[in-house]
Amino acid sequence: MAQQFNRHTPAPSIHPTASTSGPPPPPPHVLSQDEGPSMSAILMAPLNELQALAHSLFLSLSPPQNKPPPTPPVSAFLDCDTALAAAINLAYVHQTKQRKIDVLEAEILELDAQWREICDELATGKQELEELIEEGDERIKAIDAAKKASIPYPELLQYAQSLSAFTSAPPNMPDMSLPGQPPPPLFFPPFPNEEKMRRGRLNAEAPLGLAGETHSVGRPPTVSPKMDTTHNIPGANPYRQDIRAPQAPTSTFDFDLDLNPDL
Repeated sequence: MAQQFNRHTPAPSIHPTASTSGPPPPPPHVLSQDEGPSMSAILMAPLNELQALAHSLFLSLSPPQNKPPPTPPVSAFLDCDTALAAAINLAYVHQTKQRKIDVLEAEILELDAQWREICDELATGKQELEELIEEGDERIKAIDAAKKASIPYPELLQYAQSLSAFTSAPPNMPDMSLPGQPPPPLFFPPFPNEEKMRRGRLNAEAPLGLAGETHSVGRPPTVSPKMDTTHNIPGANPYRQDIRAPQAPTSTFDFDLDLNPDL
C-alpha cells in the first residue's frame, strides 16, 4: 500500500548516491530506437512527469475542500529522478559528440577548399599545357615545311659562284643600261648586274619587274629559263676570257677595281 503524506509526515530523505553513484540505466522508452524520440522529448518527459507528481503532492497536502487526490508514492519520484539523470547523461554524451561533429565539419570544409584550389590549379595547368601542345604542333609543321622547301647545297654553291663578292661596279664603269652605250665586253664581270640580281629563286626565274609595275589579272606564269648545264661546271673558270674573236668596241673605258678612289 502506498504511503500517505500529510502536513505532519516528514518527507523521505533521498540520498545523493541514488542519482550520483554512476550513470543509471536509462528507462526503456529512452533506449527505444524504433520511435526515434528527439533529445528535447527525452529531456522533457521526466520533467513533465516530475511536474505532474509535484502538482499531485501539493494538492494532497493542501486543505481538503472536496476529496483530495491520492498522494503519489515515493517510488514514482525515484523513477522520475532516475529518468531525469539518464536523460541528462545522454544529453552530455550528445553534446560531446556534437562538438566532435563540429570539428570534423570544419576539417571537411577546409579540405573541400583545398580540393577546389587544387582543381583550379589543375584546370590552369591543363590550359597552359594545351597551349604548349598547340605551339609545339605549329613549330613541328613549320619545321616540316622548312625541310620540304630546303634548297640543296649544290644549287646554293652554284648561285654563290654566279655572284661575286662585289655588289656594284667600279666607280669609272659606265652604266650599260642607258641607251646608246656600247655593248659590254665579252667576259664575265666580277660583279652581278641588275638583271641578274632581279632574278628570283636563286637566279632560276625571269627578272622581277620594276617598282610599281603591274600586269593584268589572269596572266600566265612566267616561264623560268632553263639553266645552262655547261655553265660553271666543275673545273671551269668563270672569269676566263671568251676564246672567240673580240669585236671592235666603239669606245673604250678604263676598268679600275679600286672601290675607294678617294683614299
